[in-house]
Amino acid sequence: MRLRNGLWKQYKNLIIKENVVHQLDTKKSVQLIIYIDTQTTLAKTIKARYLEGGIYAPDLNLFHFVKPGELQNALLNADPKIVEKLVEKILRSLTIPSGDVKIDERISTVEEIIANKPPELLSIKYLAAQVYISESRLRALFKQTTGIALYRYILWSKIRFATSCLMAGCAVNEAALKAGFVDSSHFHKVMVKMFGISPSGFINSNKEFKVIRRGSSPLNLKTVVYKG
Repeated sequence: MRLRNGLWKQYKNLIIKENVVHQLDTKKSVQLIIYIDTQTTLAKTIKARYLEGGIYAPDLNLFHFVKPGELQNALLNADPKIVEKLVEKILRSLTIPSGDVKIDERISTVEEIIANKPPELLSIKYLAAQVYISESRLRALFKQTTGIALYRYILWSKIRFATSCLMAGCAVNEAALKAGFVDSSHFHKVMVKMFGISPSGFINSNKEFKVIRRGSSPLNLKTVVYKG
């Protein structure tokens, strides 16, 4: 994102005040964009708390609000109920502080690496080396902290990256290799096993532009699947 003609900066999450002139570049990735009516109490609370400077970059991890499998299903099947649940949890976290719950810094670091490093680097051996603990200790600590097995978390991240590539127009084999799978067959098997849909099935189901609307005050939720 950049302000007017300023320098481009990279953000994981961003809250932008309604009158701030800006430009976004999604880099062909899947984005969750939430528009909030500025006259609602919710919007006024968020503005008063975070937007004195016009923008604010909260340190949020979506997997702290919804299970990775649920988030992936929302992307694959355009399920508005899952997306609405996620949006409500995010907004609640911004307006109703949950207290001083602290997450182990090593696990936060691992989550940050998984979110930002190239998928082909994502092995438990590599992650353990980055936080200076053994692989077995990292697996146990990650499961204890998040409730999710680290191996499955990595697979979810790779599938999320691969489906983003598919939505950006990549061929199945290209998306598989970019996401760190051995080949398209490996990608196909993992995706079918975990989500019940093949990469080609995902592409075919999203050839047509679809918009699903749900009214939920103060939200007007719109789930959009763009033509690939």
